Amino acid sequence: MLSRLKTNGVAVIWGGNYFSDYLPPRMRFLVWDKMAGDFSMASCELAWTNQHKAARIFHYSRGEALQDYKCHPTQKPLALMEWCWRVVGTPRSVLDPFMGSGTMGVVCKRNGVRFIGIEREQRYLDIAIRRIESVNVQEQMQL
Repeated sequence: MLSRLKTNGVAVIWGGNYFSDYLPPRMRFLVWDKMAGDFSMASCELAWTNQHKAARIFHYSRGEALQDYKCHPTQKPLALMEWCWRVVGTPRSVLDPFMGSGTMGVVCKRNGVRFIGIEREQRYLDIAIRRIESVNVQEQMQL
């Protein structure tokens, strides 16, 4: 999945390792360690950033991720995106041109940050809208 988080001039591209021929070399990669061991699928996922800082690793098992409202083939867990948010800095706004099920939109809504999401598949757009809109309902229920 290619997604982009724009925060005060910072870009994060999940799956950036697949586009290394097109992206400038940088120090900071974000790594999602799926703690999967010898599993047949990837043991981790990489996100390229344009930051000149040390790489960071997030440990979150694939099993936990599957329990996190998984409905999109390349969906990132909410905990991962919240971690990503903290690592790269607090954004003023976020653009996600490959929004999928709207995980980053949920994080933005929880933190009061402007979010622009783009998704070409109607079924995922509908899911994303419901997930993002549900944030207000959940917050009201907790009051």
